[in-house]
Amino acid sequence: MAISSEQVAPVETPAAAQAVDTTKGANRWQYWLFAIPALVFQFFWGWYPMVIAFFLSLTNAPIRGVVTFQGLNNYSRLLADPLVSMSFKITFIYGIGSMLLTFGIPILIAIFLLEIPAKLMRVMMLLWFVPLSGIASTLFWRYLYNEQFGIFQWIATAVLGMEPQAFLSSESWVIFWLIFPGILMFGPGLYYMTGLQGIPKSYYEAAEIEGAGFWRKIWTISLPRLRPIISMTLVFSIIGSLQEFTFPDLMTRGGPNGASRTVVMYMFTLLNEGRYGDSTSLAVLLFIVIMALVLLYRAFFKDDPDV
Repeated sequence: MAISSEQVAPVETPAAAQAVDTTKGANRWQYWLFAIPALVFQFFWGWYPMVIAFFLSLTNAPIRGVVTFQGLNNYSRLLADPLVSMSFKITFIYGIGSMLLTFGIPILIAIFLLEIPAKLMRVMMLLWFVPLSGIASTLFWRYLYNEQFGIFQWIATAVLGMEPQAFLSSESWVIFWLIFPGILMFGPGLYYMTGLQGIPKSYYEAAEIEGAGFWRKIWTISLPRLRPIISMTLVFSIIGSLQEFTFPDLMTRGGPNGASRTVVMYMFTLLNEGRYGDSTSLAVLLFIVIMALVLLYRAFFKDDPDV
């Protein structure tokens, strides 16, 4: 006699079902136990300071004494301050310039490193990622830009026969010379190298069979495949540039005549002047601007699955 599948199918008892549910619940608690340290860290170093900063931006924010509620007076005073609008303008020029000038060169460097022999590539990577303090790197660039005995000045006058150049003392060119060192930094290039290594070589071989040259392969294969990575690095680049402080502060102190004073540098100036409420309000304004840019970016590319 034939036995149907319904007759031999194992029947799950209520006890077994309860045991399965208990295991799932235990696993969920284990996940939360692992997540709690990160959430606590995020709360005390991320969310809590943001809430306190927003509260202080509505007060006079004294170090000592009675806290006085100011409402939106801090914000109205900042919006009427020409130095604030100037610092935002300089910050946006610095951010957009950094994004544009540091976009293509790291991609070309990544492609070049993948084309050279493996041993030479490892040596180049070691030289590029040698540990170096940010302050030490900044002081090195200050020496290069020195208008009396800097290497760039020597190249301009002795090698190229040009007149002495005003690198960091020119109001028109100081932002460009602050952005220029970022072109030679290979931070995004590491992401690009990882993305390029994930592209099958058969794509390039097929393109070569069809007669595609070097630049054609980059334009039709490499760049489309790197699109998500390029999108991510561009967003991080402009956000980081809008928050830049250490490099321009050590290089120019905001000079000449405030031509390189970013928003964060002006925040620091307000702190030194004892205007703590204004400084905190400016920090909140910068946060709102950055969040608006991120939301605008997400809205613009919401229908693109690769971004």
